[in-house]
Amino acid sequence: MRLRTLYIWLLAGMLWLPAFAAAQESPTETPAVEAGLTVHIVQRGENLFRIALQYGLTVDQIAQFNGITNPASITVGQRILIPLNGQTQAATPEPQIHVVRAGESLVSIAAVYGLAVDQLAQFNGITDPDTIFVGQVLTIAADPLPATALPPAPVAAATREAAAPGSAVTHIVQPGETLFRIATLYGLTVDDLQQANAISEAALIYAGQELVIPLSGPTPVAYDLPPEITGIDLAPLRLVEGQTARLRLTTAEAASVTITFLARAMPIISDGTTHIAFLPIPLGTAGGVQPIEVIAVIDGAGSLAVPINVQITAGSYGMQSIILPDDRVPLLAAGVEQNELNILQNVVRTFNPERYFDGPMSLPAAAVMNSPYGTTRSYNGGPFDRRHLGADFAGAPGSPVLAAAGGRVVLADTLNIRGLSVVIDHGWGIYTNYSHLSERYVNLGDSVTSGQVIGTVGSTGRATGAHLHWELWVNGVAVDPMQWVRQAFP
Repeated sequence: MRLRTLYIWLLAGMLWLPAFAAAQESPTETPAVEAGLTVHIVQRGENLFRIALQYGLTVDQIAQFNGITNPASITVGQRILIPLNGQTQAATPEPQIHVVRAGESLVSIAAVYGLAVDQLAQFNGITDPDTIFVGQVLTIAADPLPATALPPAPVAAATREAAAPGSAVTHIVQPGETLFRIATLYGLTVDDLQQANAISEAALIYAGQELVIPLSGPTPVAYDLPPEITGIDLAPLRLVEGQTARLRLTTAEAASVTITFLARAMPIISDGTTHIAFLPIPLGTAGGVQPIEVIAVIDGAGSLAVPINVQITAGSYGMQSIILPDDRVPLLAAGVEQNELNILQNVVRTFNPERYFDGPMSLPAAAVMNSPYGTTRSYNGGPFDRRHLGADFAGAPGSPVLAAAGGRVVLADTLNIRGLSVVIDHGWGIYTNYSHLSERYVNLGDSVTSGQVIGTVGSTGRATGAHLHWELWVNGVAVDPMQWVRQAFP
């Protein structure tokens, strides 16, 4: 009798255990732990961000509640406590976000998302559809406002191959974050983020930058272009005074292209169907929305205009006070500065269609940069009214100065302010200048290679001590050379 009873209990246990295990491992179970809490079991492909969205919480709230120090380290099958504040919170639909790119219009963007133009304009507070600009973040309502005037916009010819729209959020880059770390946090790849934000170099992000985080694939493209123009691309999307942008236009057939920016016609690098222009933004350029005028002339199609608006923002370059020795104070005279600037600009305004550089610029000295480009300077207690047009490297006297890229020497002379200087033409309107040298090892007309020693660090000219002053000029405008070190153009 006892054996029979034991056998019955063992059989019942064998039947009960699998059911219990299945219940414990069921990915859909979210048993309540106590009032105001539920348990979420992490599924394959999930990350903390997506889980937070599902419950209407933030990543920080869930991480803090569960003692998770690294939100990217959750694993499949992990049980996470979800605070519900006494009731289950239904996931609210997230608005979609679209970042405007060159060649898009409000009409074509509205068409991609199945909206009327007035819906999209109303939701984003846009009174004039022609004023949208490259890099502008448009919110696509999860529950769009009802159309009051216009029917859904017709899909432009160039939008037919656009990807299906997906939802997105924005992420503000924090100090120390990398694109890889941000991609991991959201369960994406670096390529996903680069494509959604038109980032050509993964290392080229900065604290405070807004990144679009696509939750269902990359942000769709909504080109509104004539069929003769097959593509247009501007990088970066947001322009900063003192930096450089690159505009690339492709045409189905050979075309003659003109690009005007800040009231200046930009030189064009073209092979007939691909047309590239570098757009320098001078220091002191007022912030705001500015137009880029693009006109392509194609046989049989006439003159085709592509309107582009861009937003220019002020650079955060800081201030610096400098004390000059008495014997160099006369070099502060405005006439001396302007005369030297004229000499330089006469050299660097020449456009050479042959390209010598390849990839990003190399650093010109193995030394610490002690004064960045763009700082507003005060000399000997005077007003802060001068801008630094280069980057200074505190090299030891006599240490080598290196060519940042291949090119040809177009100036090798002693200037009043910059002292002993060498200017190298890298082609395509790009020049670098190396100043305050103690010695130079190249002469006018010499060809140089990247990394070649062209001189030594010194303190000639208007200098307070030994250092290298390094400038980079684009189409006659002095821009931040460090952008060209971080980023490969074109």
